[in-house]
Amino acid sequence: MSLQSIIHLSLDSPEHAVCVLGTEICLDLSGCAPQKCKSFTISVSPRVLVDIHNTAPVTTREEAAATRWSLSEPMDVMVKMTSPSPAVDGDKVLVSYYQPDAEAPVATAELYLTGIVVSLDVDIYRSGQVEMASDKQAKKNWVWGPSGWGAILLVNCSPTDMSQLVDKKTTKVLFSEEIKNLSQMTVNVQGPSCLLKNHRLLLYTSEEESEKTRVYRPQGDDSSTFELVLGPGRNTYTFAPLKSHLKETFYVEAVEFPSADFSGLISYSVSLVEESQDPLIPETLVHKDTVAFRVAPCIFTPSTQMPLEVYLCRELQVQGFVNTVMELSEKSKSQVASVYEDPSRLGRWLQDEMAFCYTQAPHKTISLVLDTPRVLKLEDFPMKYSLSPGVGYMMQCTKDHRVASLDSIGNLMVSPPVKVEGKEYPLGRILIGSSFYPSKECRDMSKALRDFLCAQQVQAPVELFSDWLMDGHVDEFMCFIPTQDKSEGEKGFRLLLASPSACYKLFREKQKEGYGDMPLFEEVREDQLLSNGREANTINQLLADENLRKQNNYVEKCVNLNRDILKRELGLVEQDIVDIPQLFCLEQLTNVPSSQHTEKLYARPYFPNLLQVMVMGKNLGIPKPFGPQIKGICCLEVKICQLLEPLGFKCTFIHDFDCYMTEIGDFCACANIRRVPFAFKWWRMVP
Repeated sequence: MSLQSIIHLSLDSPEHAVCVLGTEICLDLSGCAPQKCKSFTISVSPRVLVDIHNTAPVTTREEAAATRWSLSEPMDVMVKMTSPSPAVDGDKVLVSYYQPDAEAPVATAELYLTGIVVSLDVDIYRSGQVEMASDKQAKKNWVWGPSGWGAILLVNCSPTDMSQLVDKKTTKVLFSEEIKNLSQMTVNVQGPSCLLKNHRLLLYTSEEESEKTRVYRPQGDDSSTFELVLGPGRNTYTFAPLKSHLKETFYVEAVEFPSADFSGLISYSVSLVEESQDPLIPETLVHKDTVAFRVAPCIFTPSTQMPLEVYLCRELQVQGFVNTVMELSEKSKSQVASVYEDPSRLGRWLQDEMAFCYTQAPHKTISLVLDTPRVLKLEDFPMKYSLSPGVGYMMQCTKDHRVASLDSIGNLMVSPPVKVEGKEYPLGRILIGSSFYPSKECRDMSKALRDFLCAQQVQAPVELFSDWLMDGHVDEFMCFIPTQDKSEGEKGFRLLLASPSACYKLFREKQKEGYGDMPLFEEVREDQLLSNGREANTINQLLADENLRKQNNYVEKCVNLNRDILKRELGLVEQDIVDIPQLFCLEQLTNVPSSQHTEKLYARPYFPNLLQVMVMGKNLGIPKPFGPQIKGICCLEVKICQLLEPLGFKCTFIHDFDCYMTEIGDFCACANIRRVPFAFKWWRMVP
């Protein structure tokens, strides 16, 4: 904004004005026009441009040296500068007034201009470079979409900075890689030094927004030490007195992702203030320039994205799982990182309480792990010491700290990109588990975590019913796998859904073929079966178990409810879905504190869950189900291969009964996969 938006010309004495590049000054020509004058001419210095609206040139019998314009109402005459003036009053506008048919002007009004530059510039066009905006007003706004504009801030996710985000130190040492994570913001002031020395320059934001971000300036040309100029408790920075031209680059970072209480939008302004020489007259604002940033969202990746790195928490008693994961990682050319044990956490904490995601700006993409610990207090964060260089760490507090809580990031899955009734979701949609209705024993993701996911805006969440599961997580009954078929009608992926009816159908077929006496769990030791509450029942016994059949009928209804939601919200059809044979049984929560026991029964996989697939591109790590052996081969494994191998997948069955049947809350080997970010840039979408 510029407060000098209109200048009233005078015939008594010249007018003087400061014109900031990128702004226009409206001239009032009519107010001082002599009586009987009907036209005017206007001449300007080379650095001044004139734009005249709502009037027309006057036709004369002889061609005039300058175009005469009609004095009419309303009339807009706008002037602007193309470059700063070398001196005060270094540019001029002359307006001459004419009576009808007169060749010489009756009077002339003079305006002396001093052109200056006051600009706050960012990467407004999202090219990775700071650029001066062609439209100063546009950079105050942030616009989504392929034709949008507005700069982007990255959140500081560095594990080493976790404890420093709340301190108020005035200096910080930044290494070259850390500097690359920061967004640049440049202040540029140009003009005659004798004018600038009477002005004050301020950089500022609101008090609330200063708590969300940090702005640094280098202390020296080659120094790695940076001064914190805006941040907690400091929302205004006053520059040293202006003596000459100024061009200074600042470095900006965010310290938190968008949330229910924070839209993610941050504005910074620079103001040039003219100091008054009279103590009775206040200082005057000459110009204010504002830019808008949006904090980049936290983006989750689906299992259809290629793996980059596998994080593995090892337990010696489940070495089969560990060895197979290592082999799959080698086949998919992804690295394996070992995770430190965390004695304060229980169960498959690495996959139940954490999710790998990324955040992105035009100049940098950062992978990070989002941690939602279910314990009340952690003395330390062992996971952050296991992360590869450049991988960030952020923690999101949860409300429900029960062992079987749904209030964790593990209760989340992301779909591949989909199109639903003309609406595109180029980064997929977040799928979260829920109870769907209130009850005494219901479990839900907390509103805080749910609101956090919604606030990211780019992966519109979908709610699924998962409270019927013992773990309560959506990955217990579904999984996405990538396919290469991109032909019309094909989406490039398949959804795998648990299907008790498909399992019963398979067992009935084997019974008819004469294999009804073949038992499950033939390769599992008796002590393993006993500790996990299982028996080596035969196909005949399973098919005759009416209670188990009723339990799986209930499970089938729960899965089908979600099936309908997924088809509607992801635009799926039946050919996009593969039914995976899987049985469940209903049990009470066990191995949890007595205060967390409930009367409600929850579904738990009857044999290792075939839906808990480690998707490594075309290589699938699938829990070995230990199903009935038909001619020495597990019939469940054969069925899975028949379903998935025609789609181009290589199925590897992970031989580790204890790993997949461990009761909730027990220590267990677990893994989590960091994947390749989407090629699509989030700012090009329209939420």
